[in-house]
Amino acid sequence: MADRISRVTTYLAAGTRRLEEMQADHKRSWDRFYQSHPSQETRLLPWEEACLGRFMISGAKVLLIGCGSGRDLLALVERGCEVTGLDASGEGVRIAERLLSARGLSAKLICGFFESTPLPHRFDVVIFSYYCYAAIPMTSRRVAALEKAAAQLNAAGHVVVSHAAGVQRPRSVLVHAGRIAGALTRSDWRVESGDLLSADSRDRPPSLSFTHAFEHGELEREAAAANLRVVFRHVADDGTVVAVFAHP
Repeated sequence: MADRISRVTTYLAAGTRRLEEMQADHKRSWDRFYQSHPSQETRLLPWEEACLGRFMISGAKVLLIGCGSGRDLLALVERGCEVTGLDASGEGVRIAERLLSARGLSAKLICGFFESTPLPHRFDVVIFSYYCYAAIPMTSRRVAALEKAAAQLNAAGHVVVSHAAGVQRPRSVLVHAGRIAGALTRSDWRVESGDLLSADSRDRPPSLSFTHAFEHGELEREAAAANLRVVFRHVADDGTVVAVFAHP
């Protein structure tokens, strides 16, 4: 019972937050993670190798959204790509800068949220790194992010998105509680079906962690709303769904 009350309280609190506060919580959480995990592997996951090998050539201009401390960023640079990395965590970007410098490599790194950050040029591939697309609240904002990604593509470019499959979605009572709280406080966002929220009690007030659990076909529907077509879809052994989109 205490656990149920805690979860309801979390969704009620989330419903009252502003998007700016949600982004501040996201940044705080990842800054804290990178402060305690300064050393990261630099490699592509097997499904990333397989997928990107089909849609990306050496020398491609790549935008990596959610580059973090450089796990996939450095691997892409080492493959000969011209990479622009974008991440909201200043701590993560600083680690990536150090790793690039230590290996004599270079990439353009930008600290900010993709939704609101100007970008320098068009790209051959736009990658939403490992599940980071699911960290964008609200269907309309995710569709807008895909529209922005599509607008940044060269004519034959691709957008790559991944998310976890089979994640249990929250009970409808939690979603309704969050939506009612948002409506009463006139928040600038609304909790939606599939939104997973948890509180970090290390902060005062507790910061909120957000991710969206996609049901089957939901990502493809969002891509269609952004006027993108599916050219590749694969479910990896670890349960990751990866989809590649292109212009119609």
